[in-house]
Amino acid sequence: QLLAIVRTRQGAPAPKRFKRMCMSPSAQLKKGEPGPLTVPWGFAAQLEARPPPGCGWFSVADMLRRTAYSLGLFYYSLATQPLTFSRFALQYNRLWFGGAAGTAMTLLLPATPALLAAVAWGKRLRDYLLPQPGDDWKMAGPGRIWFLPPPSTLASIVYDALTPLADYVAAFVLFGDDPDGVEHTWYDAICKKEYWCGLLDAADARRPLQLGAWDGAALHDVSRGVESGGCDLVCKISDSYLGIGDRVFKRGVDFVTRGEVEDELRADPLYAGKPAVLCEIVSPSASLEVSSDGYGPVHSLDILTLRTGEGAKVLSVVLWTDCTTWSSHSAAAGYLVDVETETIVAPTAWYAPYFASMQAPLVGQRVPGAREACLKAMAAHDASELEWLTCVGWDAMITDEGPTFFEGNVAAYRTPRRMALSLSLADGFRSWMATRGKRSAAA
Repeated sequence: QLLAIVRTRQGAPAPKRFKRMCMSPSAQLKKGEPGPLTVPWGFAAQLEARPPPGCGWFSVADMLRRTAYSLGLFYYSLATQPLTFSRFALQYNRLWFGGAAGTAMTLLLPATPALLAAVAWGKRLRDYLLPQPGDDWKMAGPGRIWFLPPPSTLASIVYDALTPLADYVAAFVLFGDDPDGVEHTWYDAICKKEYWCGLLDAADARRPLQLGAWDGAALHDVSRGVESGGCDLVCKISDSYLGIGDRVFKRGVDFVTRGEVEDELRADPLYAGKPAVLCEIVSPSASLEVSSDGYGPVHSLDILTLRTGEGAKVLSVVLWTDCTTWSSHSAAAGYLVDVETETIVAPTAWYAPYFASMQAPLVGQRVPGAREACLKAMAAHDASELEWLTCVGWDAMITDEGPTFFEGNVAAYRTPRRMALSLSLADGFRSWMATRGKRSAAA
């Protein structure tokens, strides 16, 4: 259980749009119904999603069905936007598979789903015959729980083919042929920790107080400095993800002076030449009950915002909870939260194989502050001037002071889980792709 006291940084005033939408929840809306903050076709479809009849989530039948939806979006994109899709494919393929191989794959564009499956299955065979620990970035950190394969061998074989295809299709649906968008499927060249902090400050959102900045070789004080206050510190590499490289420094145990933290970072090869930020650890609200019996209060809200013609709106809110460490990367359960009623309405057993058999005792529990968090996330997304940044995943926690945000993330790997979940969601993204959320000239 975290013992640190939350201290947050307030930034510039929120955009006017945020202030205009600070309305009280509509008492007339039923749970799961579209509200003024949500993508009309998005949330309800996730709530209504069911596994194939007679089968469970991440069964062979489920994996085949999701593959079919991804194939449908792939060939729809190829048929309706052939030039844009071809330009995207050339960039994506060269980025992920190298210049020569990527170019050759693009020349065989209609066969891409089969080629992606062949690459995935070839890697599976290689890893079986010649295991190479640490070769897969998705398994390199505590966030691996979101990428573990289904327990069934046959289902996992289909899953191996589905995953790269779903990611490929989602990248095109979200970014089109924008070079920066495509690059961010590989590396966050623009959208690093500092970028998200700027957007959150523009939305006047709470975030942990930063006390230090590591430049790759030396530690510098920020604000009151590393030695001030009574909170423990968490250090995050600016361009990292999935908790890779995260370090916690306990005040009075791991350090007293700034020099002791600096020495630790200099001795850590992960931090060599890598900028990082050090912030006070955030504690969950002591009065909030959003964990099952036997678990501490650590949780996070995973808020997905999607750009629409009316500005950013909420595609989904997932509560990750039942954590065993200071981080939600140790979550054992996930739930959909209704934005307007701030109520847990369903488990997210469909999200990843790790959660497929989870129990759901928290359905019906309220999450006060979830709506405010969504408003802040929408305002932060609207503050971005990056046209290609159409979908963002925001990580927040409900604290005694209200919703507090850790960061944003380009949602290239969160969106595919929704996009291929059901026919209605695939169709919703298909329609949305026509404009990719751009405002009309009259807006």
